[in-house]
Amino acid sequence: MTVSWRAAALALLLALTPAVPAQAETSAAPPTGCGFKNLGTMPLTGATTAGTALDATHPDGPRVYSVTSSASGPAMLGIRKAGDGSLIAERPLPLALGSWAVTVAPDHAVYVGSYNATAGAMGRLFRYDPAADQVRELGMAAQGESFVWTVAASPDGRSVYAGTSPNGKLVRYDTATGQITDLGSPVPGEQYLRDLAVAEDGTVYAGVGAQNMKVAVIGQDGTTLRVIDPPIEGHGYAYDVDVIGRHLLVRFSTSTNTNPMGVYDLETGAWKDVVEDVDSLTVGGGRHGRQVYLFQNEELVAYDLTSGQIVTRTGFTDYGGGAARPLGWIGHTLVGTGSTGRIWHYDRRSGKGELLEGTLTGQPVSVRSMAVGPDGRVYGGGFFTGGLASYDPRTGQSQFWPNVGQSEGMVTHQGKLYLGVYPWARIYEWTGSEPKPLLNLAEHEQDRPFAMISAGDWLAFGTVPKAGTVGGALGLYDPATGRSVIRRNLIPGHSIIGLAYRDGVVYGTTSAFGGISTPQDDAAVAFAYDIATDSLKWRTKPVPGDLALGSITFDGDGRLWGLSPDALYELDPATGATLRSVKHQTYPWATATQVWLDTNIELGSDGRLYGKAQGKAYRIDRATMALTLIARPISILLKGPDGHMYLSRFENFYTYRIC
Repeated sequence: MTVSWRAAALALLLALTPAVPAQAETSAAPPTGCGFKNLGTMPLTGATTAGTALDATHPDGPRVYSVTSSASGPAMLGIRKAGDGSLIAERPLPLALGSWAVTVAPDHAVYVGSYNATAGAMGRLFRYDPAADQVRELGMAAQGESFVWTVAASPDGRSVYAGTSPNGKLVRYDTATGQITDLGSPVPGEQYLRDLAVAEDGTVYAGVGAQNMKVAVIGQDGTTLRVIDPPIEGHGYAYDVDVIGRHLLVRFSTSTNTNPMGVYDLETGAWKDVVEDVDSLTVGGGRHGRQVYLFQNEELVAYDLTSGQIVTRTGFTDYGGGAARPLGWIGHTLVGTGSTGRIWHYDRRSGKGELLEGTLTGQPVSVRSMAVGPDGRVYGGGFFTGGLASYDPRTGQSQFWPNVGQSEGMVTHQGKLYLGVYPWARIYEWTGSEPKPLLNLAEHEQDRPFAMISAGDWLAFGTVPKAGTVGGALGLYDPATGRSVIRRNLIPGHSIIGLAYRDGVVYGTTSAFGGISTPQDDAAVAFAYDIATDSLKWRTKPVPGDLALGSITFDGDGRLWGLSPDALYELDPATGATLRSVKHQTYPWATATQVWLDTNIELGSDGRLYGKAQGKAYRIDRATMALTLIARPISILLKGPDGHMYLSRFENFYTYRIC
């Protein structure tokens, strides 16, 4: 992937839970003949609502506004009654794939910030007028910004502010004139302006990351007045920000996967408390008097701002899965949502909570990863919402299992399917009905296990580190003994994104990018790692200037091939020397802000190579190194169990039959 909106999943902590039984099978006759065939869609669906807000004083009764993400768009703005969760309407947001950013202005208008990295779409602002029941697109938030992370309305209703990535910009929308003003980056060099809060006097507080976790204090004219350093060490984000009276609340998301909340006294200008393990996506939405209701260890608790103590543990944990977001109060009932779309209530008088039935329409989920399973089926993992689907080439039957996290990679090893899941680079064994946890690389600051291969007795995987950090890892796991070997920074500063295996040696490729936008080298590296001696045999830079190399594979003659976003190359497995290389297209390395895995390469049943790069699928002649386009746009390419190629793009699923 090359675009920073992949960080949309960064804090949607969809922990892998026991999967419910597979949904009903669907089937269609398997294709015949040669060439490109459309198989419809992978059966991956879900209601993921990272962005949501409450209008507790709407004249027609309290409402909850939630945006459901969609693989290829448009995202949908869902409008529900806060009291019983019933659906009022769903309205499309043109050119938006989803949203983390929803707010309600004093006049009850709803503002939404979206994400979409497609050229010409990018991060946009929308306004929903509840009286007219109409959505109006306001335009791109800022040139070059693909993601709007947060929106916040000023108390006087004159301004709506937005925070973006990949350049951490602050944007102001004037509600009277309709003008959007780019106010620049309040903390230059930070990629993300992650959350905003506007105080009663109009002062704006902007939480940034992914490195320094600072909070910028900004005047109404857009000038940065000062920057508040965090009360903790490390890298990450000032992820959730709110102002309650004299207190600034900031929940930090760190590279070590801790989520402390800092309490800052605005009158004294000092941090007065740090509360450990705050999990909710908002820290001020549950305010009641001097108490703030938030989630700690997945339980709703009340924190007293005066005493600095957790004063109530409610015992309420059933908020619908994903990440909880307390939104606000309707009388003595706290209303909130989970990131899986469901509304929950907590009654502080009775001390009881309730999870309402979900009423949002599930939207298509993009295929994030594919692999051939031990049962001869093609498996696909879903992006963001997650989920796992399978397709049987013999029968045309498909199945879907929800409640499986976002699989960045997957592979069959010794008769079992293994999943590499984001976040924390978690490794699972798929049992056929639920995921069985094996490893968690949180302590190693790892996040994304894109590369997974079967390596003799070992399951091998390569990872990209947490946002704000550098240095990926090569991991080995022996299912027979449970032993694991984790080698972080095997190639210093690089992420490991491509793997192949032969005769006791793991061959790998890297990206010079980690969890920050600055490359750590002038080119990506190919390497050979000897499992028995736990050592590198060689490392080279086969394509000078290429900051990510992508996938690698062996052909039937034992020759090692790699495909980068702009080059095809052959390596000597013994020395790593580049035997041949050819540029197949250009790539904007000079302006790239993050490039991880963006290619696939497979050996076809006809002896040719097949590859995918920059959204295009190719047939590759090994003798001439000529690439012939066979399909576009394509996101993933995989050699299936029947020898044919299987491809995906968003939720769409195809095959290229080799004859």
